[in-house]
Amino acid sequence: MAFSRAAAGAVEPGAGGLREGVWQRLEAVADPRSRQGRIYPLPCLVAVAVCALTAAGHDHLSSLGQWVARASQEDLARLRVPADPLTGVRPVPDESTVRRLLARIDPRVLARALLGPRPRTRSRRVSGGPSRGTRADRTRRAAAPGAGRGVAAGAGRGRAGRPAVAVDGKTSRGARRRDGTRVHLLGVVDHDGGHLVDHVEVDVKSNETTAFQPLLTGLDLTGVTVTFDAMHSVRANLDWLVGTKGAHYLAVIKKNQPTLYAQLRALPWADVPTGDLTRDHGHGRDETRTLKVATVTGLDFPRARQAVKITRWRKQKGRPASRETVYAVTDHTADHTGPTDLARLARQHWHIEVKVHYVRDVSFGEDANTTRTGHAPANLATVRSAIINTLREAGYPFMPEGRRDHTTPAEALQLHGFD
Repeated sequence: MAFSRAAAGAVEPGAGGLREGVWQRLEAVADPRSRQGRIYPLPCLVAVAVCALTAAGHDHLSSLGQWVARASQEDLARLRVPADPLTGVRPVPDESTVRRLLARIDPRVLARALLGPRPRTRSRRVSGGPSRGTRADRTRRAAAPGAGRGVAAGAGRGRAGRPAVAVDGKTSRGARRRDGTRVHLLGVVDHDGGHLVDHVEVDVKSNETTAFQPLLTGLDLTGVTVTFDAMHSVRANLDWLVGTKGAHYLAVIKKNQPTLYAQLRALPWADVPTGDLTRDHGHGRDETRTLKVATVTGLDFPRARQAVKITRWRKQKGRPASRETVYAVTDHTADHTGPTDLARLARQHWHIEVKVHYVRDVSFGEDANTTRTGHAPANLATVRSAIINTLREAGYPFMPEGRRDHTTPAEALQLHGFD
């Protein structure tokens, strides 16, 4: 499955890739290495890491050397590996060189270069021959007009036509530091596409609540609904979110807010009609969700306009039935966002778990990865998320299939648009 010059000419630069201008963004990342003895530029080594970890079976940095060793001189040229001035041969980067660099790059800067709202473009097969029907369908869906715009412009719109993002944290369980602590990242994901827009490492001496504003400060959230769990239902953060960022919120309330929780429980829910009811059956599980919404005033919470009660009944084969009640509040008014919209927002919040956290653990083995030096765990999470974003934009609903389709250097380069 050789990469041909004809195939290279048939694909627009950046098609289906990280973003148009990805090289320029990577060139803007400050290189922490000394200039003395530096052979490979930073963008080149980051591109090697992204392409190598895309291939199926390449979940750890130790496999990066095997991947890049298979690259041809033409592939290395596309990766912008510099040529030896005497021989003209492009030397293959060593795995340890990439490893040391990822341990030192500023994670926030790398995340901004590789993640974020991106335009969705067409992805094409690298190898010759006809594409399979299913992959062609995925490609057509990836190139749908109007898909994949910025956060405030359209990411995560769903049926209601309103953008929404979810905020939640994830611990890299294998990245245990010498003091016993683990690397923990707080991320923001658009609801519909499941694209990680940004994430920030939570300081070991702090918690997710303090990272909420730094995570969202750089995003345009005007008119965007932000969903999160009870940990982030903090008054100061929500005042800032609505007042400064111009966003909306759907905040889960639990017993860590005892006064508000008691107020919500005491509402006359028996008199409130069911606003939305859904039933699901699959994988040996039956689930029924009912949602009630009540317009409220005087709640001890910033700008709260509606109270929400969600009841989940679940019966899984071989287990007793369970029932759970969740309360939430939102600043949306009833004439702007109804029960169906709120039910969708509550359900899609968990896309951050299903489409990002779970995929990084299961498809990329993140929890099993014990790399812990410096910033490497956070930067590896960024690289994995960038790969997931790109494969989703290329139309792959399942990551293993996408990774198997891009095992060679030529295929990975074509996918990410490193031209």
